Amino acid sequence: MNRLVPGLAMLALLAPAAWAGVIVEMEVIDSGSPGKPSSEVFYAQGEMARMDPHSGGDSADMSMIFKDQTMWFIDNKKKVCQKIDKEGMAELSVQLDEITRQMANLPPEQREMMEQMMKGKVPGMADGPSHRVEAGGLEQVGKYSCTVHTLYADEEKVWEVCAADESVGDDIAEAMTAFRALSQFTDDLQEMLQQGPFANMIQTPYNELDELGGFPVRVRTFNKKGEVVRESTVKDITRREVEESVFAVPAGYKVKDLKDQMNKSR
Repeated sequence: MNRLVPGLAMLALLAPAAWAGVIVEMEVIDSGSPGKPSSEVFYAQGEMARMDPHSGGDSADMSMIFKDQTMWFIDNKKKVCQKIDKEGMAELSVQLDEITRQMANLPPEQREMMEQMMKGKVPGMADGPSHRVEAGGLEQVGKYSCTVHTLYADEEKVWEVCAADESVGDDIAEAMTAFRALSQFTDDLQEMLQQGPFANMIQTPYNELDELGGFPVRVRTFNKKGEVVRESTVKDITRREVEESVFAVPAGYKVKDLKDQMNKSR
């Protein structure tokens, strides 16, 4: 049996390196700050993800972390974070259903008044726009060949994504594992609220990932005039192990969940 060990060791040396994560660096051009590009960094490992937008300097004012089927929106200036998970969403859905039942028993005039009041306080209460994604042609962004997709909200052009699929490189495949998990998570949250008046509470670009079919290597955001106001482009992708601490909420930060937000709205 001992003679097998050297053979196994040799096979391990000959096998390709097993990369477990990627770091995607993106350059961001904002129409409000011409000539002063900023950056975004997307970390992915397995089904964990983190996004750090940098307006300058070494630290991000805001961060988004996705880990263990939980999304965290972190305010690094105030040292607070908003926690969103399926358990919290289920509890919130029960509360919202009870509010809906109570409103249904009100006289029409009072019900209309309550609906108007809650649209300004309860996220998702206001009617959201209808979305559709329109696929376009192929383009080349840096070394990546990608397919252009345009998102419309009520026929208004909102953003344009050039998405590269796994076939263009292993680095894209690594990033897609986390991106798909994040997309599925937001889809699941929307499904939990689908039948009520709060179905628009969870709306993020990740909801349209399945239609994009790839990782965004260039994203353009438009204003109501159809002008590009923001463009982010992949500049570099590094494949390496990402430290576990990258996907952890910093110690000492105050955590708020969806119930906190609802209680504050009342």
